[in-house]
Amino acid sequence: MATSPDDARPTSSDNRRKPVRTTQYMIAPAGAGISAQTLAEQLNRFGNILWTHDQRGVSGPPIAIVRMPDETAEALRRSTGGSLIIEPDSHLRAASFAGPTSSLIPTTTMTALGPDLTVTIRVLSEAGAPVEQAIVRLVGGQASAQGRTDRDGNVDLALRDEVPETVAAIFVSPRSGHWGLWQQQPYIEADAVNTLTLKPLPLPGRLDWGGEAMRFDQVPDHCRGADVKIALIDSGVTTSHKQLAHIKHGIDARSGEDRLWSKDVTGHGTPCAGIINAAAQADYGIRGYAPDSELHVCKLPPDARCSDLIAALDDCLQYGIDVACIGVGCERGSVLVEQHIAMAKQQGVSIIAAAGNSGEGILFPACSPHVVAVGAVGQVGSFPEDSLQAAQAAAATAAAGGLFVPPFSCRGSELDLCAPGVAVIACQPPDGYAVCDGTSLAAAYVAALAALILADHADFKGSFAAKDGHRVERLFQILKDTAQPIGHPWQTGAGLPDAARALGVRSDQRPLAMPLNAGLREMRNAIRQLDRIPFSASQAMRFEPPRGPANVTRLPLNPAPLVFQATGAETATVHELRAAMALAGLAEGP
Repeated sequence: MATSPDDARPTSSDNRRKPVRTTQYMIAPAGAGISAQTLAEQLNRFGNILWTHDQRGVSGPPIAIVRMPDETAEALRRSTGGSLIIEPDSHLRAASFAGPTSSLIPTTTMTALGPDLTVTIRVLSEAGAPVEQAIVRLVGGQASAQGRTDRDGNVDLALRDEVPETVAAIFVSPRSGHWGLWQQQPYIEADAVNTLTLKPLPLPGRLDWGGEAMRFDQVPDHCRGADVKIALIDSGVTTSHKQLAHIKHGIDARSGEDRLWSKDVTGHGTPCAGIINAAAQADYGIRGYAPDSELHVCKLPPDARCSDLIAALDDCLQYGIDVACIGVGCERGSVLVEQHIAMAKQQGVSIIAAAGNSGEGILFPACSPHVVAVGAVGQVGSFPEDSLQAAQAAAATAAAGGLFVPPFSCRGSELDLCAPGVAVIACQPPDGYAVCDGTSLAAAYVAALAALILADHADFKGSFAAKDGHRVERLFQILKDTAQPIGHPWQTGAGLPDAARALGVRSDQRPLAMPLNAGLREMRNAIRQLDRIPFSASQAMRFEPPRGPANVTRLPLNPAPLVFQATGAETATVHELRAAMALAGLAEGP
């Protein structure tokens, strides 16, 4: 009897071919002398080569971006005998605080009674106008629901097996123009429209609480970061904003094009750009703390990976950048990214990166010993009592002088500094202002101060004028040694940067108490958090870059030009570079 095509198909699931899992890898030669074309030819039969990194005029090994099965990558690693560096091209995530974490959500001892609860939330301004595109999160006894308000300010949310009495909290996060809202045990009605009113965001003044905390108000008016180039490696900058329209330099890190960087779809890079470089307004507006610096935007795509960060670092070298501010990171380190960080440092690029917002271990590249890792702090009284920032403060660790460490700020022994990262009023696309939280904002404050130091500190007009690794480590030393200690080093690093002391305007240290109450428990928790980082087959590497606080010089601070001691410092820096190259397989051990 003849069989149809359907009859001939296997009926057992065991006979069906299982899909092969593939991962995107970065692959580079461990030695010199191999061209991008030769590398591509060598890898063609192993996987789908997406593109080959061309270094954009920067000396270094070619890098192929290849998608292949994990088993093939492991076989390639074994067959090449260490002649290739093979590592996953990890995804990067933005270090901005997107909403309440589990540590902020109140627990309830009530038992859900069912049936499903459906509620309508209406969000209005104090003037009665609907607030569109606000994120509303309803937290029940067993689950939570989230949505965005429509043009009428309404959003419908459903919670399974809940009743109004089991709703533990409600959070409202507006896009711009208003403070957010936090209510515990809110009064919710199932068969009515529940109206919430948001407080208006006051027009930003000349100096925010963060600027005062870092004593930017005591810096002379002529200290504005002139002739210093700052790269913002982030999601782009919306130059339609009236305070950012003067920014003219940028590039898309993935494509190399210079037309896409001036739009910021996610709204993550624009607030950071305002902190660094916002132009002064006669009537209102936030203050950019290095307004005369030349800001270069290195735009990363929403699905950014480590290979995109490498491209951005190469752009920094090509354009002679002095300070790079990085607002993204990932859990695992990358040897190939670390190589480019080392190259950037040797050419005088001082890299300052956000520590991360998971509340766990410091992200890479912030954890690199060649990068300053910056965590976030907030200040009590800088926000309304029913705001989202009040929820952060309620779950925070107290520091000194009314400051606190929010639960989202990453912590660990690699942390170098902390800076304002809670209730920061910042630029928001397309042309407004919003309350923002996150360690990326904190990194922007430190990057702005770094520009002022490079522009006006006497050291960088004399002994450390040359753009090299000595200059970078001297800058890092000034930032850390003049900071005000405010808490446990695992939570705040060397402390809060002090602009007046860093620039030699003031020599006094503010008498703030420094509670050291984290102790061994904090350290053990941080270690356990690092141990819990997932490590799948696709993440297996031959090497993991070293972690640690940023390397600094060991010379005394002095506002007068110092005599540069070249021998010892130069030997140490060359040794570090050789060690990094050996770790990456580009040279024999030191």
